[in-house]
Amino acid sequence: MRAGSLIGVAVLASLLATTTHARAQDAAAIVARAREQLDTGAYADVLRTLSALRGKNVPSQLAIEAGLIETNALIVTQGADAAQTACGKAIVAAGYDPEVAREQSPKVRDACRAAAKKVRGERLGEEGAKIGDLGAKAPEVAYQAIRISTTVDKRPPWLKVVARIESSGIEGSFDVPLLPSDEGPLLGTLDAAWIKPKSRLHIALVAQDKFGDLGDPVSKRELDVPAAEAAVLLGAIPDGAKVTVDDEPATPDKQGRVNATAGKHDLALRLSNGASAETSVELRRGQVTRVALAPQFGEPSRVWPWVTTGTSLALLATGGVLLINSELRRSELEDAAAQREPGTDLPATDYSELESIDSERTTFQYVGIGLLAGGGAVAILATVLWLVPTDGGVASALNGPITPIVSPGFVGISGRF
Repeated sequence: MRAGSLIGVAVLASLLATTTHARAQDAAAIVARAREQLDTGAYADVLRTLSALRGKNVPSQLAIEAGLIETNALIVTQGADAAQTACGKAIVAAGYDPEVAREQSPKVRDACRAAAKKVRGERLGEEGAKIGDLGAKAPEVAYQAIRISTTVDKRPPWLKVVARIESSGIEGSFDVPLLPSDEGPLLGTLDAAWIKPKSRLHIALVAQDKFGDLGDPVSKRELDVPAAEAAVLLGAIPDGAKVTVDDEPATPDKQGRVNATAGKHDLALRLSNGASAETSVELRRGQVTRVALAPQFGEPSRVWPWVTTGTSLALLATGGVLLINSELRRSELEDAAAQREPGTDLPATDYSELESIDSERTTFQYVGIGLLAGGGAVAILATVLWLVPTDGGVASALNGPITPIVSPGFVGISGRF
């Protein structure tokens, strides 16, 4: 039973092969007859002979030859338009080869070129394939690579998609192939070296097969390249804030981006309330570097509080020493005034000497008192300076007026802090 089935299948396959071979022989005979008629100039007979092939499954090589023979006959009998339709059949049979008539006469080649443009341009539609829009984001700075993307519905295996690039910064054009990605879209990258400053890029999506372009571009875009080769992104900038780059004022855009040259730069951000932040950053060509600045209030300088404190201490110490010397002169004056000549009550010290000692005592006393008063006043100033808070000025530290107090037993200030 199984052996009989196998024999039946083999017989059927043999019959089919025999039938196919016979049909190919019939088609070859028809094409050969038409070729002979073309050589003798019987153009009308050529068309009648080839009409026998309509509706038949003809091998591709015979279909190509038949189409070219028909094209030659139609050029003479009906003109170029009819010849283009016939050559279109030959082009399709040749796998959409646009140069199928490369060995034909100039008129036939012209007709076939027009036919190739038409049938090749319709190939995507006949396959049911559809190429989506071109995706390409304008570069933020010059020399920044550009990612190009698109999608294809029902993509046939023979289809290739390229991005054709023209730039005002270079001569000619070149193609960037778009390849399938894991995410789904076709992707390609335009190298950073082609992104010249202040140039304009013309990008076109072109569908191709192994012979080249299938037709006109299916999508186009134009991109303008900025003049800057690098930039720093600061983010949102508060109103009234000032940005400087290398101590020069800079104006960020709405995204907080500041253009700059490649290399090392000093950045500073100062808010209207006095808070500030600074940093150094190395910018690379073709990149936008993100920098986060957190403005803070800086510690005020403590130089003057220390200076006034030291000055007050020096004045007070000097004044104290002079008052001590004044008291010593007072004792010396009393001792000198108490001295008497031996055996008499007459003073032993001259009045001029007593007057000199008293003069020194008085000088030391007044100068000492003055220095103490000056030291006290400077001490008051030092106290005020030390009371200044780190986030404001003198006015924010004081809640009321300050009244200095200088008395024989006290030197200080009165007020609310």
